Amino acid sequence: MTLGSHASPSVTTRAATIAREVAGRAYHRLARLNYDHRWLARTNRTPAGEFQCYEPINRHGSDAMLAELDAVCGPSAVIYDLGANVGMYSLALATAAPKRRLVAVEPSPTNAARLRANVDLNDVGEQVTVLEYGLGDEPEPTTSPFYRSSNPELSSFDRESATRWGARVREVDSVPVASLDDLVLTDSLPAPDVIKIDVEGMAPAVIRGARETLARHEPTVVLEYHEDGLPGNVPEETKGVLQDLSYEIRQREGYWRCEPR
Repeated sequence: MTLGSHASPSVTTRAATIAREVAGRAYHRLARLNYDHRWLARTNRTPAGEFQCYEPINRHGSDAMLAELDAVCGPSAVIYDLGANVGMYSLALATAAPKRRLVAVEPSPTNAARLRANVDLNDVGEQVTVLEYGLGDEPEPTTSPFYRSSNPELSSFDRESATRWGARVREVDSVPVASLDDLVLTDSLPAPDVIKIDVEGMAPAVIRGARETLARHEPTVVLEYHEDGLPGNVPEETKGVLQDLSYEIRQREGYWRCEPR
């Protein structure tokens, strides 16, 4: 490249991807060690509330979706956190209002263990119920391969989703899968007032498996939509399923707030 020339868009994009991969690997390695050894519990500050956790850095510190979710939820709301990850949303919403009840559903065995560690750290076990399940639209509970990604944020039931942005599959687990309708009916869970959904490319199946719950209880749905690197058009498919269930979609930057008509 001659002096004064500019890198091509493809070179710039590749460099950004490599930098993100390196930074991501370093962060996740540090997080894994901290959860394994419990070296440091730190205060995580979010728009909804503060709590202790084992994450190395502050997460969701300026999260508009979390802020709106907190505003939507009343002081004693029942909130379903679908795709709870390590519990950042559940912990923020629980500590913000001690009478709230959270049902945190997370399929990844690694993330579910970290979620429980964070729940114990904050002594909110009476508020937060952790369910280690995948959610879908199968008529009967089953098991499914779960692709544990080198980037835990991308771990998924879909191999392609788990290998986005240069990530690779570390392990394949067999994870129980049920519909939300089955869990609500068989586990005698409280009726949801609000449902938060962040399940990578699985949102259409999760919503189809919650038809009865949505029709009967008409909860507000706050959903983070995903499209980068995923096959098909997940946002449009998700939108179609919600509209079939007579939900009005209010678009935000990166997420939707959905209300029954």
